[in-house]
Amino acid sequence: MNTPSNQDIPRKVAASQGFRWVATGFRLYRKNPLLLSAAFGLLFGVVMALGLVPMVGDSLSELASPLMVAGFMAAYRALDEGRELELPDFLAGVRGPIIPLMTLGAVQLLGMLVISRIMLAMGFDPQAVMAAARGGEASQAEMQAMMNQATPALLTGLALLTPLLMATWFAPALVLFGGARPATALGVSLKAVARNWAPMLTNSIALGLLLLVAALVPLLLGLLVAMPVLFGSLYASYQAIFAVWSDEVPAPDQAGDSLA
Repeated sequence: MNTPSNQDIPRKVAASQGFRWVATGFRLYRKNPLLLSAAFGLLFGVVMALGLVPMVGDSLSELASPLMVAGFMAAYRALDEGRELELPDFLAGVRGPIIPLMTLGAVQLLGMLVISRIMLAMGFDPQAVMAAARGGEASQAEMQAMMNQATPALLTGLALLTPLLMATWFAPALVLFGGARPATALGVSLKAVARNWAPMLTNSIALGLLLLVAALVPLLLGLLVAMPVLFGSLYASYQAIFAVWSDEVPAPDQAGDSLA
């Protein structure tokens, strides 16, 4: 298991690793597919149910999402180590560092709120765009003018969302496995994704294709397989980038990269 000292040094890996992580996630998923799919359905249902709470539903969902990620990281760690997977493994976030993980959720929530406010201030109104597209009342020229106005806001939102996703991608695993403080976990995750942009890009392409195929399955049942595999891929990428160097000493430039 990684310690806070060595997990602060993200390893740079080859671009081809991105595809391998998906294969590893699927291999681990095959060790207990029924329980992994059932756990995802149950936990995802809980997160969605929290989103229905009046006034605070969206906030509760964001706060709870890192707990769900941490649960699947613990589950895949158990499978990777050859241990029997049990339902309590999926509650590792709730039974462990719940406050730091919910802090990550709060950062996600605050970041999304700030980004949405900036986009609205730039003139982007998603409800108006969707209403016009569904209703068909707006002329082609009006729709074009609306999209021309929305495009700068969309590009700005994407530019701001990217570093937020990078910072929160590995953060739950860093908190759960290494005991990192939320601020440290966010910084290390951001650095790890930036250093490994090539494998992260190939991994995103592979996962995107997987989710596209899963979406074609009726009643979204394909997501009961695709999403657990996605979490398995996340675990595999964490292991590859933050693995302990058992047979080698970190190079001086790597040691200097530590964010501890």
